[in-house]
Amino acid sequence: MNDNILDIRNLKKYYPVKGGVMRRHIADVKAVDDVSFQIKRGECLGMVGESGCGKTTLGKAILRLHDATAGRVYLDQDAEKIEELEALFASDKPEAVAQAEAMRKMMDLTRLKGRAMKEARRKINIVFQDPSNSLNPRLLIKDIVGEPMIIQHVYSSAAEVEERVVELLGTVGLSREHMRRYPHEFSGGQRQRIAVARALATNPKFILMDEPTSALDVSVQAQILNLLKRLQDEFQLTYLFVTHHLLVVKYITQRIAVMYLGKMMELSQTPELFKTPLHPYTKALLSAIPIPDPETKIEKIILSGDVPNPLNPPSGCRFHPRCPYAKEICKERIPELEDAGGGHLVACHRWRELN
Repeated sequence: MNDNILDIRNLKKYYPVKGGVMRRHIADVKAVDDVSFQIKRGECLGMVGESGCGKTTLGKAILRLHDATAGRVYLDQDAEKIEELEALFASDKPEAVAQAEAMRKMMDLTRLKGRAMKEARRKINIVFQDPSNSLNPRLLIKDIVGEPMIIQHVYSSAAEVEERVVELLGTVGLSREHMRRYPHEFSGGQRQRIAVARALATNPKFILMDEPTSALDVSVQAQILNLLKRLQDEFQLTYLFVTHHLLVVKYITQRIAVMYLGKMMELSQTPELFKTPLHPYTKALLSAIPIPDPETKIEKIILSGDVPNPLNPPSGCRFHPRCPYAKEICKERIPELEDAGGGHLVACHRWRELN
């Protein structure tokens, strides 16, 4: 069995900007720009960074809520073997190129259509940030949780769907009596539990958690995080956990990816990232974590300037205008993710010089 549930290759998501009298395409907002990584089966990968760095856009492009501009997303496939076969086909005869393209359309999530895409959606789901907006206020809870099962034809009868809804509500800490209520009759934490139950309705293999605790009180956040950890163990789920709260990802994730202005800066095991951050941007993020002890003093790293405009990102390393260690090479060449040992990846010219 392939160890990776998701394999993302050179994913890009650009939003066109139009201007002039004829509304012509004049530029692109590069929300996600050439990002590659893998998510292992059964793990929780955290995605952190400042607001506007492309975390949520990346997740939605993976799930095809937004169509990617370029790149590939392999869901539960052996990406290495697929690309080896493609290279073999393409190097033979001209007609083999068409065969390779057809194979890619069947296996690349960004290119699936019709029935194939509908079947893939049974394996993937999302929990949105604000349950007040993600739950239809006109539907009863039984219809909200049961709708994915009806659309995907998971069960053949209404009685089976209702029985499964009751089971799912019990799984997230609710009961049968909650089934015939509307979303406005619940607290924020209860609404997020309902959203989690809906995400589990089709027995997915992968769930995107788009800041699922940021709209909740601190005590409720802890309850939801413990629920998500329990469900991951119980159903062997895989999460991509998008957040800007570093202590949350420290608690729930096994690995953390750091994004800045559409690019991935660093990817590492969670304990290793907090113990030995390698990228200057990661160090700045970690220094901003408050310490609940007034006598403990830590060195704050204050970044100069503002986050650049993704409509016109800096050349070379995206972080170089704010980096205290930037050199000429940082302005000229885009750094690639390199292995710093033990699967710790970093994209930084300064790190390369020091090592």
